[in-house]
Amino acid sequence: MKAVLGRVLRALQNLAAAVLTAAFCFVPAWYAHIAITVQLAPVWVYGAVAGLVLVGAGVTLSFLEKAWNGRKPLGE
Repeated sequence: MKAVLGRVLRALQNLAAAVLTAAFCFVPAWYAHIAITVQLAPVWVYGAVAGLVLVGAGVTLSFLEKAWNGRKPLGE
């Protein structure tokens, strides 16, 4: 029973980390896209936005994979 509870707790920690990572990466990327659309920022900023989205997606998917496997968020 203790092992199951630990696995569920680790999965919830990973899900919370994935949601926070997605929020920290994708929300600024969205606002940068809006700024480019209304011409407040130059078009080359899309390069930085693409990098931010790629890194954020990679880290988010990593946390989701750890949640699926029941591993520690920052341990393994």
